[in-house]
Amino acid sequence: MHVAIVTSSLSAGGAERVIAQLLKEWCKSGVKCSLILLNKKELFYSIPSEVDLYEIGKLHKKHYIDKLKKYARVRKLIKEIKPDVVLSMPEEIGIYVIGALLGTKYPVVVSERNNPWVMPDKKATRILRKLLYPFADGFIFQTKQAASFFSKKIQKKGIVLPNPLDLSRIPERYEGEREKTIVGAGRLFPQKNFKLLIDAFAKFYETHTSYKLVIYGEGYLREELINHAASKLPEAAFSFPGQVDNLPDKINKASAFVLSSDFEGMPNVLIEALAMGVPSVSVDCAPGGAAELIEDGVNGYLVPIGDKDALSERLSYLIDNKTIAESFSKKSIEIKQKLDAHIVCKEWCEYIIKKQRNS
Repeated sequence: MHVAIVTSSLSAGGAERVIAQLLKEWCKSGVKCSLILLNKKELFYSIPSEVDLYEIGKLHKKHYIDKLKKYARVRKLIKEIKPDVVLSMPEEIGIYVIGALLGTKYPVVVSERNNPWVMPDKKATRILRKLLYPFADGFIFQTKQAASFFSKKIQKKGIVLPNPLDLSRIPERYEGEREKTIVGAGRLFPQKNFKLLIDAFAKFYETHTSYKLVIYGEGYLREELINHAASKLPEAAFSFPGQVDNLPDKINKASAFVLSSDFEGMPNVLIEALAMGVPSVSVDCAPGGAAELIEDGVNGYLVPIGDKDALSERLSYLIDNKTIAESFSKKSIEIKQKLDAHIVCKEWCEYIIKKQRNS
């Protein structure tokens, strides 16, 4: 079995982390793997030495011509390396990979990574999705809600599979006195809505002045978010440490983890927080990934999307009730058994093999 994965880069991000984990597990099980990266960037995640890596890089100074040339190169590479199946992610990459491989014998499976009602965010790309998705051989959705966006024909080709959890990244559940920090993490982009987290924490801080908000990640909103936090909080009450490669170790002792995104697929950072036993509060964002991970009041709290007051209130209640926080911590680590990478990556592989055989 030879699988070629096509994506943009292997920089920090949820889809990139999934790819790195798939490659690791598949190589161990004897699957031949190739990785085609459209852009030449430093690899944030390590990949096995057995993986054949192809980096395309910039081919033209004009964006649209560059894109056309890149996908023409993808077509040429696929015809040269002759994989049994092509897996592409995220969804925008998948759309163009389908188009690039039209007329070839190579089956294409697309991994949907986000909220299909919102992403892709360009109208032209959404039109292309409608035109080209019927030509794909398979789809891997993160949630049932995400799958429901598409036609019955597309749904019939697809499957709902979770993200694999790399247990080697996850420290043991911390059982001591937790640090007085509330943490968030992700790219500093509008989707993550860290302004909501800052506003909710500012209200929380009125009665919990010994706590500090720490937001990990990088992005073009960094300065804007720092200025927003500075307008709401004293300098000592917040921190933006940037992007770190040992995030689980950094947040393991935190009093709470908060996911504030307007929309997410299956948020890896929330998965890891739960697996470590960090008491967690998340907005109930579409397309339902957070709700599939958190059973409200059992292993964490869910709050309505964009509701600053509800987020602050739940955070306060969690911090003020140590028994509940400890109960969430003990219950949430059960997710490790459900999302163990060895099991989940095998499920991905079995589905892809089935699609290759049916093509």
